[in-house]
Amino acid sequence: MRHLCRIPRLSPVCRRGFTIIETVVSTALLGILTLTVLGGLLFGLTQSHGSQNRAAAASWGQAELDYLLLEGYSGLSGSTRTLTQTAGYTTYGGISEPTIPAGFDHAVVSVQTVAGVSVKQVTLTLYQSPSSVYTTLSTYVSNYTHP
Repeated sequence: MRHLCRIPRLSPVCRRGFTIIETVVSTALLGILTLTVLGGLLFGLTQSHGSQNRAAAASWGQAELDYLLLEGYSGLSGSTRTLTQTAGYTTYGGISEPTIPAGFDHAVVSVQTVAGVSVKQVTLTLYQSPSSVYTTLSTYVSNYTHP
């Protein structure tokens, strides 16, 4: 029977399975691949959350500017208002001012008159925490009447 072990394919007796080195190496490779895949998934989830915040901030900023347009730019005075999740909002007619997105701490709406022209600068600042600015949107507005 010893002469059959020289050719392992021919005799099932000579097959002994995996060595400990093969098992350790394959387990290490599997671990490295798993960590790589999980790292990619974590990165994707983080990017997805960031994109969701950016979309919510952009949507709120546009809704706030539309609300100010609805109120009429001529009625805006040089003022600064702070909006929180529950307070600081106004209504115009039966329409309520848009609330800031969930996950943001507060927002500041600032209207400043530009000297020498009938233009106002509106600045919207959205905060993620009490002192951390997430984004700032600034634009100029004016009432225009066609002659």
